[in-house]
Amino acid sequence: MREMNKKNEIFDHTQRFSQEKEAREDSEKRQSREFSEKIEKSEKQGEIAENQRKDDLKYDFWLASLTNINSSKRIQVRELCGSAQAVYVLREETLKNMHLFTDNELQHLLESRKKDLNRAWERFLGQNIQMFPIGSKKYPQRLKDIAQPPYAIFCKGSMPDARKSVGIVGARMCSEYGRSIATKLGKMLAGKDVQVISGMALGIDSASHAGALQGKGSTFAVLGCGCDICYPKNARNLYENIQTSGGGILSEYPPGTEPLPYRFPERNRIISALSDSLVVVEAKKRSGSLITADAALEQGKDVYAVPGRFGDVLSDGCNALIGQGAGIIYDLDIFLQNLGYLPEKNVETTKIKNISLDKSEKLVYGCLGFHSRYINYIIEETGLDLITVLHSLDKLKRYGLVQETFQNYFCKRI
Repeated sequence: MREMNKKNEIFDHTQRFSQEKEAREDSEKRQSREFSEKIEKSEKQGEIAENQRKDDLKYDFWLASLTNINSSKRIQVRELCGSAQAVYVLREETLKNMHLFTDNELQHLLESRKKDLNRAWERFLGQNIQMFPIGSKKYPQRLKDIAQPPYAIFCKGSMPDARKSVGIVGARMCSEYGRSIATKLGKMLAGKDVQVISGMALGIDSASHAGALQGKGSTFAVLGCGCDICYPKNARNLYENIQTSGGGILSEYPPGTEPLPYRFPERNRIISALSDSLVVVEAKKRSGSLITADAALEQGKDVYAVPGRFGDVLSDGCNALIGQGAGIIYDLDIFLQNLGYLPEKNVETTKIKNISLDKSEKLVYGCLGFHSRYINYIIEETGLDLITVLHSLDKLKRYGLVQETFQNYFCKRI
């Protein structure tokens, strides 16, 4: 009897254990199923959100492409409707009743909706170009703060970050002196981890980009055409090197937009907006560089100019800016000091430390700066006669310390 009870007890215990095990397994399966369902639901939600984000970008791309309508109006209609997609599906009558667009602008918008947006969007996605519409996390804060921010920025390469940045602009048909100043300044700024912003035009712009690349820094070109177009065409190496050296090619215009003349003044406000300070190196009295300077002043930026000779057409613009209160750059080291970036080394000492100069050569070299001086000025400052000054200048030129910028005008070589 005792043995029977013991067997029953063992059986009951085994059965209870088996039931508990089954219950645990069922619970684990249920929890696992619920967890899988949650993951699946989350993935679906994430997929839906990602698809929605892509859709939003597609319609932002459409609105960014309507360059016949100024950016302020496009931003305003997007804000009124809540999204670019909402603008896209809005009825013609509702758009008219907004009283926001001219008849031509409204017609342009309506005609654009008849085109194959999906095809245009897929083509854009294959171009390795980024687009940052206003309101996106990577849209530069510096641009949000200006009177007429671009609707979006298209970018090949990288975008400028929060580091200090200086814009450098100037004449396309510049002098060798102006080119050397822009190159040296770009290089010195890059050496101090300052981003260099310009427009990649011939002359001063290209020289400043090239200098920044020599200084192993980041430089950014703002174009007056689509960022997929290298303009000017002969700047292909510079165009590529900017992108591969941590910089970028930027534009408010969609890919394929041609470089028409009126677009360059429009882009100048972006150059100044992305810059903490703006430097003008050689400019005529009526030039795009002065438009950029005006935009910088309106945006509350500091503007500096490199002075030039009275009567020199390439200096008229800079001299006029100085007359209006722009900062004067008469020494690049001092300019960097004023910005808070001390030069790493004394440039002049480095140049002459291995060169033995006689007394006359030292006097002549000492009275020169980076701004050209006429030979009569050198004679008066040094007290030397013409022949001695000419001999000294000839030696200093051979040493690579001095250059003749114009006939009988000399300056220190940068």
